[in-house]
Amino acid sequence: MTSCIKRAVEDVIEGKPLDDEERSCLEELGLYRDGLLAPRPYLVFKALELGTPLDLSKISKSLSWQEFEEIILYILEGWGFSASRDVRLQCGNRRAEFDVIARSDRYLVVIEAKRWKYGGSRWNEVVRDHLEKIRTCLPQLKSLAPRVIPVVITLTSFNAVVSGVPVLSISLLADFLRNIDNLGDQILILT
Repeated sequence: MTSCIKRAVEDVIEGKPLDDEERSCLEELGLYRDGLLAPRPYLVFKALELGTPLDLSKISKSLSWQEFEEIILYILEGWGFSASRDVRLQCGNRRAEFDVIARSDRYLVVIEAKRWKYGGSRWNEVVRDHLEKIRTCLPQLKSLAPRVIPVVITLTSFNAVVSGVPVLSISLLADFLRNIDNLGDQILILT
């Protein structure tokens, strides 16, 4: 079943038509009915949830930035977070927009999503700007959860901690969430 789902998701993402086996496979899961297909980000998430091995970095290259953010949102929700996209806050005399925020009872994960093929030395600038927005809006953000964790998610294979901020490939987001409670001494947590 997972190989069928894998092929179906990859074909949908690449814009290829589904064969009968792929349609049947997706119908069984409630992802295809009467010629209507679930949205691409949801297909990717459901495949991951079922344990289907997918190359998220590769798949994300074929998605729009909105779809990229939606996959991030679904992954966060799958880990029990309440998540929102395109969050706009008025912080003092500045308006700030956050790509994705995700709240649990302990953490608010504030994500800057970058669907770039290459980041190179630009990650320092991205982290600096992200931290500046978060610090400006920290009182509002802390009203949602006691600990605020800034994160940058990308489709590149770049994975590092820059100025305390994890810059992660989307492929590692689930691992990050799985280990979030053990990372306090390695990453920046604003309180």
